[in-house]
Amino acid sequence: MERRPKRTARVRDGREKDRPRRRGWLGVLVATAVYAMVSSSLLIFHGPFPALRTYVIDTLDETRHGYLLRPLSLFTLPESVIAEHALSGSMVSDTLPVSDIVSRDFANADNSIHLYTYHGSTFTAYVLVVDNPKRVRVAVTKYLGQRGETVPQLVQDAGAVAGINGGAFADNNQQGTGAQPLGITIVNGRVVTGAGSTGKYPEIGFTAGGQMIAGSYSLADLEKLHVTQALSFGPVLVLNGQPVQVPDQGLNPRTAIGQTADGKVIMVVTDGRGQFGHLGASMADITAIMLQYHAVIAADLDGGSSTTMVYNGKMVNTPVDLTGARSVATAFVVMPN
Repeated sequence: MERRPKRTARVRDGREKDRPRRRGWLGVLVATAVYAMVSSSLLIFHGPFPALRTYVIDTLDETRHGYLLRPLSLFTLPESVIAEHALSGSMVSDTLPVSDIVSRDFANADNSIHLYTYHGSTFTAYVLVVDNPKRVRVAVTKYLGQRGETVPQLVQDAGAVAGINGGAFADNNQQGTGAQPLGITIVNGRVVTGAGSTGKYPEIGFTAGGQMIAGSYSLADLEKLHVTQALSFGPVLVLNGQPVQVPDQGLNPRTAIGQTADGKVIMVVTDGRGQFGHLGASMADITAIMLQYHAVIAADLDGGSSTTMVYNGKMVNTPVDLTGARSVATAFVVMPN
């Protein structure tokens, strides 16, 4: 009779001998990962490269994710340093008084959409030009107060043909999941956030006639202008066809929206943060693109890992997050004809 128990015992003994080796390799991998994380954090935030530290801090601040600085620095970066680099609460520069805005209605615009690629020295931009501004709407996450949705999801939910990420948002858990839009948000004339507010917010919106509005406005101001689509972000980059001087804190993936004198809506996204060897675009770069496409008004939208453009069911740009498109609270979408 074969002595199978003995052979089974030998196999079992071999497996038991392998287990300490596997645990040993797992320990080495964990230790290596921890070492890499700690050493990278110390190098960036406390190393001999102050320009690198400034770039990382400014990048996170400018894309409204400064809350990540403390954990990324392993809680070694003083609050005083973070405050020193923090942007001001307002994302708006110049603002036209409501009384100076001449209402326009772009009733005769055609329904064409054109996608262009623009190559800068430190970035590649994708420019979507929508001839009919009345096709542009604001989309809001259907999980309001819980979490956001990606731009592809927001476009699909709205039955739209294109879209870009929109405005500022907050989360109770500070996980950046896009639960709550900040400022005043209006969708098809309905006030989603900011109802009853009396203060002014950095707003970007469109009137019932398709006219783009950007600046620091209250809900009463927006209602007086008959704004039916609005979200909160900034700063304003172009006003009355002239560039606006705004603080510029480095190169990043960016999203922006503008409008020409004849009503065409210009949507821009750029790459950055090492994508395809590119660092990203500055505010001045985006302003220059807007002027090249004849914008008379333009404003910055949320950038960084939020930057996303979708057109005809496909992702136009490559989001910087390894996991793909980030969840956001709002988007500007383009409806079918």
